[in-house]
Amino acid sequence: MATRRNFFKYLGLAGGIAGGGVVAAAAVLPDSDQAKCIKEIESTGFNGKLTLGAEYGELRPIEPNTFRFGSQFVSGTERHVKASMTVGPDGEMYLLTNGKWRRIVTE
Repeated sequence: MATRRNFFKYLGLAGGIAGGGVVAAAAVLPDSDQAKCIKEIESTGFNGKLTLGAEYGELRPIEPNTFRFGSQFVSGTERHVKASMTVGPDGEMYLLTNGKWRRIVTE
């Protein structure tokens, strides 16, 4: 009985991995309409785009009885990252990560 449960557990895991691979492949494959939409998004600049940013780095130790003004990171370890999201001319969502626009697949 226990081996039958393990078989179905791994069968479900394999199906999930295979399904995820299909979705990932659909998101990466180039599409001529998608390329046209990305060119149009890039030509509009930052009109109508939601941009989120964050800072990462090594934190400076807090000295006792002091207030922290300015940067809280050790100099030279700061990293500023951002991502933008917008609606394309085709009505689909697009995400800008690492300087590259990609369509978000929701199916």
